[in-house]
Amino acid sequence: MNVKIKNNTPFEFEEADINKQVFKKTNNNWFEEINYLRAIAIIAVLIIHTVDDTAYLHILNKMTFTLTYIEELVRFAVPMFVFISGFVLYNKYKTDLPIKEFYLKRFSAIVLPYIFFSVIYNVIFSYHNLSLHTVIQSIFNGNASGQFWYIKLIIKFYIFYPVIVAYYNLIKQYAKENTHIALFSSILIMYLFSWFVYSLDIVAITSDNPLRLLVFFLFGIYVNDNYGRISIFLQEASPKRAILICIPVIILPFFLMFYWIDFRFSTYFLSYVPHYSELALIVEAVLYISSFIMFLYLMLHYKPKGNILKEVGGYSYGIFLIHAIFHNILITYILPLLSIHNSDLIYYVILLSGMSLSSFYSVKLMSKYNITNFILTGKLRNG
Repeated sequence: MNVKIKNNTPFEFEEADINKQVFKKTNNNWFEEINYLRAIAIIAVLIIHTVDDTAYLHILNKMTFTLTYIEELVRFAVPMFVFISGFVLYNKYKTDLPIKEFYLKRFSAIVLPYIFFSVIYNVIFSYHNLSLHTVIQSIFNGNASGQFWYIKLIIKFYIFYPVIVAYYNLIKQYAKENTHIALFSSILIMYLFSWFVYSLDIVAITSDNPLRLLVFFLFGIYVNDNYGRISIFLQEASPKRAILICIPVIILPFFLMFYWIDFRFSTYFLSYVPHYSELALIVEAVLYISSFIMFLYLMLHYKPKGNILKEVGGYSYGIFLIHAIFHNILITYILPLLSIHNSDLIYYVILLSGMSLSSFYSVKLMSKYNITNFILTGKLRNG
């Protein structure tokens, strides 16, 4: 069964001509810079899971303040993965959507590796209380390991992908050149509405923030749909414009980080900022989208030399699945054995480098063989 996705726009032919020029620079409608963005996003995930160990210190000093700022600076990681998912899916399923093929590919590529690693994490972390019931329960709840909440989130976007694209095309049909404004305003209004009207219990339904993160999935669709125009604009952007893009990326984390400072270190900074939570929603969206644009600008202007970043991007989902194993080994066994504690800066340097290198090379090794590659990707290697 194929679902026909309408894609009528007065800019259709002009955009198609521009995209042909861009596609010549890539390989069969593939965007190399998107793979670099995957690498940046997974590195940001590893940094977040490294520096959030400051939560256990309860002491606000120069080190914890700096690490909290860095953590907030790289919190674009999950929204960037959501953005990339929207971009890549719309790039492949823009007009025709073969329902059976679409969901089978999503299941094999995302769900099968997730189920396997959920079992592995249960064996490693919960072997004292291990049972078939607890394993099945953790798979459905997404709590075998902390990072798996993202899998639950992205599965929801995959399930409702036909509806999301239909919504995008409806907005585009009526808003035309103002699609970006109408698109994101409507999503932000819906989320803000759910934030204020607690009596409707919408917040409970969206506890893992699918509505808030939907704006980034839609942004990925919008960027892909207008990629020729956007990439040319970024490639021609002057250094002054690039600096203007970087300014909110550097400044806005200072505003957002005070939630974590108050929460972790029992300070009361937020009592001096009226409606901080509501303002943070909008600031957060601006920060993340600015981060996407900044990194896309950098990838278009300064192609990374060598294959390391490309490899990291290619292995990003495997690294995402496996890195918590090495995180746990390092903080439970290796760092205490070396008498290195989370009050020392070297603790975070070793944790990040050890977790990153172990995850990368483990996934690289597993990708060489049919069975282990299937575990990571849900696909057998060709040949």
